Amino acid sequence: MIWIAGTFFCSLIFSISSSSQVKADSCDIYSHPQYGIGQCIEQNQCPNALYQSGLCESQPANIKCCFSLGPMTEEFRAVWIATVTNIDWPSSRTATPAQQQTELINILNTVQKLNMNAVVFQIRPVGDTFYASTLEPWSLYLTGAHGKAPSPLWDPLTFIVSEAHKRNIEVHAWLNPYRGRMSGATYELSSNHMAKRFPKYAYTYNKYIWMDPGSVEVQQFIVNVTEDIVRRYGVDGIHMDDYFYPYSDGTEFPDAATYTAYQQTGGKLNKGDWRRSNVNTLI
Repeated sequence: MIWIAGTFFCSLIFSISSSSQVKADSCDIYSHPQYGIGQCIEQNQCPNALYQSGLCESQPANIKCCFSLGPMTEEFRAVWIATVTNIDWPSSRTATPAQQQTELINILNTVQKLNMNAVVFQIRPVGDTFYASTLEPWSLYLTGAHGKAPSPLWDPLTFIVSEAHKRNIEVHAWLNPYRGRMSGATYELSSNHMAKRFPKYAYTYNKYIWMDPGSVEVQQFIVNVTEDIVRRYGVDGIHMDDYFYPYSDGTEFPDAATYTAYQQTGGKLNKGDWRRSNVNTLI
């Protein structure tokens, strides 16, 4: 009995002493706000590539703090319906509303036959809309004239949400926040277009019209537009595309005045970090 107790006591001391010398990894106690507790495993084995670096301090560089989404209950099988320059729909800007509706029905029927469960529908390609809005003009790509309402009047977003949901298909509204007009386009913008609302922050760059992502006024306008959509329509998600600065054409994006104004208010970031911060702020 004494020997057993003595052995247990020595083992206990050894265990406590050994554990006190092992360096704990931050991953062991860190709880991700969305995914919960992680574990230190090889990066290429992380489920869904969800990991965070710097939390497995005692491990080799290829060991990351990995998180799991848990068991997948449903796949997201989506297709994009691009409306800019009439890539996917409508096939004609001069087609009647009935013809355009038939085309949408055919697309949704095909999506259903292919066992897809979502469409990402482009409703705001260049600061204009494929839905009824008091904030922005109707799209040229819908009616053939910028700001011209369809006749007879109909709302493509209302229509596709209704028809898609009948087929158990989600509708994710696809917005391009800063693009104001496509490269090379020359049509006159409607008076309620964002480039007309904020001409100080509307730049011609690489033959596009592109709004300044550093403008607080422009950012807030995009937020207002997005909130208007989710309040009035039964969309299942928002897909924000091109939410960054335009691809370079080899010249400097003309936002020097906006950056100077930022510096004059005490901003300390260099221009590159400031631009990245503007992108993050909108999202």
